[in-house]
Amino acid sequence: MKKISFLLVLACFFSSAYSQTYEKQIDSLIQKAIRLNRFNGSLLVCKNGKIVYKKAFGYQDATKKIPNTTNTVYQIGSTTKEFTAGVILKLFEQSKLSLNDKLSKYFPDFKRGNEITIKYLLTHTSGIYEILRDTNAVTESTKPRSKARMLSFFKDKSLDFDPGTQYAYCNSGYMLLGLIIEKVTHQPYEQVVRQLILKPLGMSHSGFDFVNLKSHDKAIGYSKYMQSVKEPSAMWDSTATYSAGSLYSTVGDLYRWHQGVLHYKAYSAESLAMATTPFLEGYGLGCWIDTIYGKKVVSHGGNILGFTGYYGRIQEEDVSIIILNNIYNHQIETIGQSILAILYDKPYHYFDEITLTSAEAAQYVGDYEINDHDKATISRDGNRLFIQRNNKERFEIFEYQKNVFFRKDDDIRISFKNDRITIIEGLSTKRGDKANLR
Repeated sequence: MKKISFLLVLACFFSSAYSQTYEKQIDSLIQKAIRLNRFNGSLLVCKNGKIVYKKAFGYQDATKKIPNTTNTVYQIGSTTKEFTAGVILKLFEQSKLSLNDKLSKYFPDFKRGNEITIKYLLTHTSGIYEILRDTNAVTESTKPRSKARMLSFFKDKSLDFDPGTQYAYCNSGYMLLGLIIEKVTHQPYEQVVRQLILKPLGMSHSGFDFVNLKSHDKAIGYSKYMQSVKEPSAMWDSTATYSAGSLYSTVGDLYRWHQGVLHYKAYSAESLAMATTPFLEGYGLGCWIDTIYGKKVVSHGGNILGFTGYYGRIQEEDVSIIILNNIYNHQIETIGQSILAILYDKPYHYFDEITLTSAEAAQYVGDYEINDHDKATISRDGNRLFIQRNNKERFEIFEYQKNVFFRKDDDIRISFKNDRITIIEGLSTKRGDKANLR
């Protein structure tokens, strides 16, 4: 008995030591992200089924000086897609639909609907026109929107490619999945998600109508968050983002989702295997699938005005990384990937500046075209480089990858190729897609 007790104490000691090691390293990473104005939010990290890190940073309301906590509620943007896919899989298990069902079964007059399956909608391979390419759809997103108005933005547009042949991230497809859920169940999409996922998993701090949410834990989203300026963002209405991105949640509730998926409470083992099998471009059913350090990483980001998030997991080892942020960071997955490196004792580089020589800096000096329509001038002071866009204020830029630079005071990435500059700023998506809701 004494030997068993000793072994238990020893196991707890090593578990605590590992947690403290992770805490120090993750703290260092997050503090750097904060200095670069790329993080202000909450995190939860688990490894081997044990939570090894759970903290919050910054303010959920900067004006009132209300700090973020691990209970702060954030919009999670396109991480909603995992839940929409989860409901579809539950309905498949109940034999209420098939992944091979044609869109025309539910929308008989949808253009080429007899060629588009539910699986193509789930995997972003339908070819349907992306709703957020329509400037009116984006402009109207802060206001309530009818289902008919939502459909009007893409229903009669020509397909971008033959269904099932290419990948292109498509919020329109996930909005159609929400409508299919409603047609199959004869209930509102939001109610079905609550019944099939949120309530069974105990996700009591998650829901949909963030604009009208009354909670002292509700975060304000910021479009700009720096020492000199903190600018709240407009909120998109849940009827505009719908089943593609309307969910709000906390790091604790997303951890409950993680546990529900791993223990087959969200859906069956067979459904999980289908969801995490990539179709095209590494996307499965509501999630991306990658191989990192020889391990299968399943993830989804969430980007919406004022908020970004990342949820990644290694199912076989019960690892999860949950990051929710109430400022915009279009590269938030780099924080998640850096935390993954820490968990597996691998090297990582998070916006580590490359020191240029004066001669190397001089190679970038000159006038450039930006994104086909703007102009920029790159100048230098010794080995320091500066960008001036359209003769406006000049800013210093720093190289962190070959020919790729960043600015420290906002979320902008600048890449050089010949006499052209590509600037990625504000809202963008993984894998090169440019919809505003990821």
